[in-house]
Amino acid sequence: MSKISVHPRAAALLLSCARTTAGEVDWEYLFQLARRHSVVPLVYVQLDHAHVPSGVLAKFKQHYIENSARNTVLTAELCRLINLFRDEGIEAIPYKGPVLALFAYGDIALRRFVDLDVIVKKSDVLKAREILLKEGYTPSKSLTLDQQELLLRTQHNMQFSRDNHQLIVELHWEVAPHLFASTVNGERLWQDLVTLDLNGTQVKTFSAEDLLFSLCVHGSRHLWERLGWICDVAELITRRTLDWTALLKRAANADAERMFLLGVHLAERLLDAPLPREVKERCDSDPRLSSLADNIIEHLFNGPTHVPATSREIFKYNIGVRKTLSARARYLLYMFRPTDSDLSSHSLPPSLNFAYYLARPFRLFRTKI
Repeated sequence: MSKISVHPRAAALLLSCARTTAGEVDWEYLFQLARRHSVVPLVYVQLDHAHVPSGVLAKFKQHYIENSARNTVLTAELCRLINLFRDEGIEAIPYKGPVLALFAYGDIALRRFVDLDVIVKKSDVLKAREILLKEGYTPSKSLTLDQQELLLRTQHNMQFSRDNHQLIVELHWEVAPHLFASTVNGERLWQDLVTLDLNGTQVKTFSAEDLLFSLCVHGSRHLWERLGWICDVAELITRRTLDWTALLKRAANADAERMFLLGVHLAERLLDAPLPREVKERCDSDPRLSSLADNIIEHLFNGPTHVPATSREIFKYNIGVRKTLSARARYLLYMFRPTDSDLSSHSLPPSLNFAYYLARPFRLFRTKI
C-alpha cells in the first residue's frame, strides 16, 4: 500500500495526542480520535504495521475496508445520478465526496464521506428534485412548492435520502449561502469546470482554485471541527498547481479574505502544506488569524469525543473570521433567513411568507438557549 505525501504529519499529530505520560500510545484513544476527525483511512495507511498491536491494526483495517466499500457504493450511485441528470438536460457538478477524494488524494478509499453533494443551476433545482423523487429519494423536510421556491431564495441546498438513510444526496444551487460568504460567481462557476473520469463516467467539477476556495468556506461554516477537512486543503495545495495571485484577489473581492487565509494557514501550520511567500506574508499581516487558529487547534485536540460549540462560540467565531463591517452585517442577515426547518414547522400561504422571517429570530434563540 503506497503512502501519501502530506499526511504522515496528520498521523503524527494524532499519535502525539494519544501518548500517555509514560510515553506509551493509548491505541483506543488514537482510534477514537481518528474517527472523530474522519481520518481513520489516512492514519491506517501511515501506521507502522510492525509496531502496532495486532488487535489495534485489525480494528483500523476493518474500518478502512468498510469505508472503502461504502465509498465504492456511493461513487457508483453518484455516477448513476449524474447520468440521469444529463439525460434530462441537467448539468450537474459533483462537489466534495468521491470527486474530492480522487482530485485531492488520487484514491476514493482515503477520504471518508457519508453523503453526495451535487450542484445544479438554480433553474434546474425543482426538475432535479423530481428526478430524485422518482428514484426513491425522499426530502429530509416536507415542503410545499411555494416553500421550496422560498428556500431557493434563502438557502443553498436541499437534502434527500433513501434506503433508510444509507444513501444521502444534498442538492445544491450554491456552494454556500451568498450572505454567508461570496464564494464563486454563478457565471464563473459554470465556465471554469474541469473534467474527471470517475469510474468510467466523465464528470465535471471545480477547478483547483474554485475547489480550494470553496473548501475554506465550507470549513469555516463548520468552525474547522475536523482535521479531515484541513487534510483536504493540505493535500489539494500539495498536489495541484494553483494560481495564488488570483485566489488572493478573489478572496479580497469576495470580502472573505480572512476565511480563506485561515484555511490555508491551518493546513500549513498543522500539516506543513507548502504556501508561497506572498500568501505567508498575507497570513502574518492579519492580526486576528493566529488567535483564530489557536482556538480551532485547541478544540481539535481536546479529546476523542466531539463537543459541539456553544451558540456564543459560533457567533464569536463568525464575527471574528470576517474582517469588515459589511461582511459581518451580511452574516447577521444570513442568521435570520428562514431554513428548511423553519419552513417545515408551519405551512403558510405565499402572502404570509414574511412571517417566516419574523418567526426566525424567536425560533433561533429558543433552539440555541
